[in-house]
Amino acid sequence: MDQQSALAEVRELRIELLGERLGQQMAALAQPGFVLKPAGPDTPPTGRSRAGGPALVEPGTPWPQTDGAPLSLFAVLDTDELAPWLGSRLSARLGLVNVFRALRRDIDECTIICADPAHAVETPAPPQGEVLTMVGLHAAPIITLPSVSGEYGTCDPVLETFDYRAEPGYDEDHWEPSTERFVQGPLREEWHYYCRDRQGFVPGDSQAFGWPHIDSWLGMRAEGYEHLLTLSGNLWNDNGFERVMVPPSALQTGKFTNAVCEQDGLH
Repeated sequence: MDQQSALAEVRELRIELLGERLGQQMAALAQPGFVLKPAGPDTPPTGRSRAGGPALVEPGTPWPQTDGAPLSLFAVLDTDELAPWLGSRLSARLGLVNVFRALRRDIDECTIICADPAHAVETPAPPQGEVLTMVGLHAAPIITLPSVSGEYGTCDPVLETFDYRAEPGYDEDHWEPSTERFVQGPLREEWHYYCRDRQGFVPGDSQAFGWPHIDSWLGMRAEGYEHLLTLSGNLWNDNGFERVMVPPSALQTGKFTNAVCEQDGLH
């Protein structure tokens, strides 16, 4: 996929459905990302990207814990392979990004450790740690928009910052939210079809970077945070989703502190 052509196509679709003003605003927010699929004969692993299994960290790296219990390796993103598509959104060389999670539903602990691919080695979890079955991940480039395909009234909060007063039929007392009337309603089905037919994914699939999909069973994204990773339980024949958000500075500095994780029904 050629990124400039894809962005131009998205811009054209936005303007067609939303009109010049809102269409341009939405198109300007488009971000590159990746849909993550289990590796297979036609979808080889993207570098060393994986879900579950052992970590890929440098020798001597302490295994992260919470309350004395080891976290589980949730995923590894091989960002050296992803960086060309992400461009300026990823200005730091992050190498292998290891995402560790607590699998218990009542703990939202999330730790991220970056490793130099030249020195990283497979490191198994401590004996008492829980291990997810390893699934190699194929990362296919996509273009994403702030979530418009969720259920009624559920959207990315960035859409609420638009000024809708110039839109035909605007009424501040209207029973329907402006985000639904002027953006989500006109876009929801067409964006779903575009993603499926032109980009080969369904909003809500496992994804790295780009705008996160937001639906009624997941909370709103943390204000000011950027999307790092969403994994679907389908990778392990389960259900639900987990989403990891990080401060924007992390993608520029490689310092992943204060990561936020939202989960629903996974494990």
